[in-house]
Parts: sequence; C-alpha cells; structure tokens
Amino acid sequence: MRRTGIEVLRGGLPPLPGKLTYQMSIPVAYWTANLRAVVLFLGWEDEEEWFPEMTMATFTRDGDSWTSPKHWMGTGWWHDPIANPRSRRDLGGRAMVTGGGSETVMHGRVAPAVKEIGLIQNGHEDRRPLESHFGAWVVCTDEPSPFRVTAYSKSGVMLADIEGP
Repeated sequence: MRRTGIEVLRGGLPPLPGKLTYQMSIPVAYWTANLRAVVLFLGWEDEEEWFPEMTMATFTRDGDSWTSPKHWMGTGWWHDPIANPRSRRDLGGRAMVTGGGSETVMHGRVAPAVKEIGLIQNGHEDRRPLESHFGAWVVCTDEPSPFRVTAYSKSGVMLADIEGP
C-alpha cells in the first residue's frame, strides 16, 4: 500500500480493475498539501461477513519524495461497491457526508453531482476537480487549524459544506 500510495501521489488514481473482489485494497481518493498528503484505500474486513473499511494512508514530503509512518488509521465505511454498486443510502439525500478524520485529515463521500472539492483554511480556498472512485473524498492540511470542506457542481454551484473535525 505504501508503494501504491506514493504512485498515486505522483501520478493520480489508477483506473479501477475490471472486476472487484473482497480481497482487494483499492486507492479511491487522495489529497496533497505542501508538506503532507493522504491516500484513501478501500478494503474489506471479513468477520463472518464482508464489510468495507477505509485506510487513511498519510505521507510527509521529504524533498522531492514522500515518506510514511509505519502505521495508518483505519475506519469503517458505509458504501460497499461490490454488494450495492449504485447505492446512495449512506448519503441520506445529501450531496456530501463525512466519515470523520483528525485535526488535519477529513474524508467522506459525495453524490454524483459533485465535481469539485474545496478546502477552506485561514481564509484561502484550495479548490480541485474531484478525482475519486465511488464518490470518496479526502483532504489534508499541513497545520491543525479550523477548516471547512466544500462540494461544487459542474457549473460551480456550492452543493454542500462541512466543518472540519
């Protein structure tokens, strides 16, 4: 996952495999700040029944390369693209939901209408095209200070905003 995460940070998300299986770990979203970055990996845990989970792979810039700690944080995930590929139940009719995070990282899922994600911190907005699989999104900051995440339509209309953790 470390090697794949670094490849994602350098070149973007790879295409999805032709067929998904519960034994895979798939990069589904990423964000880079000046000194830090995060890649979300979707995987599945087997405890008598498969359920999805996210791993937040964090990285720190070291010159022109990225380094990573030995351990990453994982969390549950609501959407299973194998069992229910078109389900939006976890969104509850909203354009954007959050799955949590930390004081510098936040992740969640968006509806198909969302085409851009923004990170607002210290009066500045960093707005980018949504590059993800299954509507997953993630942001990270270099500093632990309040932030907000915004979601925009193709025409630039703000569809949702969420306060950082």
